[in-house]
Amino acid sequence: MYQKNIIIFMVLLLGFVLNMVSVQIVGSSFKYLQAELNASVDQISYVMSASLIAEVIIIPFSGWLARLLSARYLFLISLGGFLLASLGCGFSNNFFSMIIFRGLQGFFGGAMLPLMVTSIYSLFKPKDVPFILSIAATLGVSSVALGPVLGGFLTEYINWRWMFLYNIPIGILIFALGYVFIDLTKKEKQLLKKIDYQGIIYLAISLISLLLFIEEGERRDWFDSKLIFLSFCSFLIFTSAFILRELSIKYPIINLEIFYDKNFTIGCIGVIVFAITLYVPIFLIPIFLGAMRLIDPLDIGLVISCMGIAMMLAGPLVGRILKMYGVKLVVIIGCCITGMGTYLQSNLTSEFIINNLFLSQVLKGVGTQFLWMGSQYVSLANIRSKEINNASAMFNLILRLVAAISIALSSNYLTKWKTEFFSQILENYDNKNYNLFGNQFNSFNFSEGEFNKYSEFFFYTSEREGLVMAFNKISFLSTWTVIIPLILIFCIKTRKSTYLF
Repeated sequence: MYQKNIIIFMVLLLGFVLNMVSVQIVGSSFKYLQAELNASVDQISYVMSASLIAEVIIIPFSGWLARLLSARYLFLISLGGFLLASLGCGFSNNFFSMIIFRGLQGFFGGAMLPLMVTSIYSLFKPKDVPFILSIAATLGVSSVALGPVLGGFLTEYINWRWMFLYNIPIGILIFALGYVFIDLTKKEKQLLKKIDYQGIIYLAISLISLLLFIEEGERRDWFDSKLIFLSFCSFLIFTSAFILRELSIKYPIINLEIFYDKNFTIGCIGVIVFAITLYVPIFLIPIFLGAMRLIDPLDIGLVISCMGIAMMLAGPLVGRILKMYGVKLVVIIGCCITGMGTYLQSNLTSEFIINNLFLSQVLKGVGTQFLWMGSQYVSLANIRSKEINNASAMFNLILRLVAAISIALSSNYLTKWKTEFFSQILENYDNKNYNLFGNQFNSFNFSEGEFNKYSEFFFYTSEREGLVMAFNKISFLSTWTVIIPLILIFCIKTRKSTYLF
């Protein structure tokens, strides 16, 4: 029986890893995809965020769907839809179709994460959970290491379309294994009579409105745009309606009372910091490196993979520390190391070489692994078995939602602050009486061709310096987020039997 539980867990884990790799695989190829799909710098963020946004929509309902359909059929439907969407991505010829199919990838693949997390706490004894959690974390984060390298390799040596097509045969094999082995839960068809249609509609509109507000706010000058103003109002109205609805009915689609549990809430705050410190650099570094050094996709993938490899290697260590010393120490270590990594990343110069990024990525990889496992354990270790599906869904909803928001905001503000710093550099140059286009410059008796070359070089270097300063500012701000879980971890309710001391 125990061996069968391990097989079920591994099948669910493989499905989750396949989905996670699909999210990360495009990271190293942004610049190439931008050209192939005729997309702008601002638009290309949707290639990653589209799948995250769609995951945000489906994840809240995954716990309810698992009870309605059973874990087996939810997994098979999710994986099957994910593979069809991957096929669509592989044959996309324009930006619009790519975003549609990437969204479908996330929508179908999103339910696989809560299923995998739930299986850890339902299939195994509490004393075994730290070890199993370390295995899940180690293999799960392999996507961070594997995705960018695989994407860079396929783009550079075969064809970018294989970033999406390679997983079809792998997914078919996992599908077959899932059909044979997964039998976690039975169908609860009676839930159809208790479905909260109003709650589903309220939540869907609320999430879509929020993400539209975040994604397009900066581009449309925030509240100067009627669309942005209306999306913000829609978010407030439907969020309030959803909360009131779920707290007042007998059979809510999502049990919000889970947030009354202090440990769960603190763990969710920890995963917010994890999402910011993990997903922002995964998105920004490829854009940054591509703009700075014209580096090919494979090299960019290798830089990003340093963080993923560090996460994989740290996984077993985190599990051991969690079991021996408790979750508080795990979270403290995670916050400190993550903070060190993000701080180092905020001190780049325009003359940096790629090697300067490796140490910061390794530190962030180790730190975020500690923070991820610690936050998840704080949230779910003491949750009752009948609420574990709901709690896991909410935990992962927050993870994906914050990831999508963080990517959108970082994309917007990288462009904004780059422009602002570039303007400041030009202004400072003029203030020092080095006006390139004035009489002083012309006194050097440069030819028109020399003049143009020097001007182009000056603007290129100044723009690059502005990009570095903007990147450093975003990294520095993210450094301070680690203070929040570092303080709150001392407020958790302790229970020796579950290693929460």
